Formats: sequence, C-alpha cells, structure tokens
Amino acid sequence: MALNVELIWNGPITIGMLEDFLAQAKAGGANADTTVEEVTADQDPDIALGWKVAVGSFVGTGSEVSMPHRLMWNIHSMLSQLGSEDGDARRHLGNINELASDLWEALMKHVDG
Repeated sequence: MALNVELIWNGPITIGMLEDFLAQAKAGGANADTTVEEVTADQDPDIALGWKVAVGSFVGTGSEVSMPHRLMWNIHSMLSQLGSEDGDARRHLGNINELASDLWEALMKHVDG
C-alpha cells in the first residue's frame, strides 16, 4: 500500500509542524535523498497546497501501545460524526488536525529515538 506523509498549508506553518512532517517521513523510510513533492489543487495544478513524501511503510515494532482514554474517545467521536455526515470533513478540519497532532504525540512517546 502506498502511503504519503503530507503537510498542507491551511494556515501559518510552524517549526513544530515541519519537525513533525520530517519525523513522520523518516519513520516511513525517507532519508536525505528522498524527494519532497508539492501537493497541488485538483482544479489548478499551479496552486501549491503543501508538501508530500511518498513512503513505503512505517518502521518499528509491531507491539501494542497504550493510548490515553480521552484520545480514544475523541477519535471515536470524530469518526462517528464523519460517518453520519457522509464523510464530509470540511467543518471539522480544525478538530481533525488537533486529533491528528494529539495522536502523533501519543505515538511518538513509544518510538525509540
């Protein structure tokens, strides 16, 4: 399965966001020679929306890790809301981005670095 790590410019980009983008790309197997591609608008390929890196898979052990109950509850709630709205995520983008960040933070606590 082809996976992409993406950083979409939907507001100001912070150093932390860049660090997360690079950490995710490296966890997926990217190295110093890996090409970073632009994410462009479907309607106009000249409009850049962000960056992406194609990765093969995520490295690491297959062990189970614990997730904070609050985070599990929030992710379940968000998925339920999206499922009941035919998957239209536009009005939830802020919450989705926050959940993705919280999930990444929880996952990184279990990555050997």
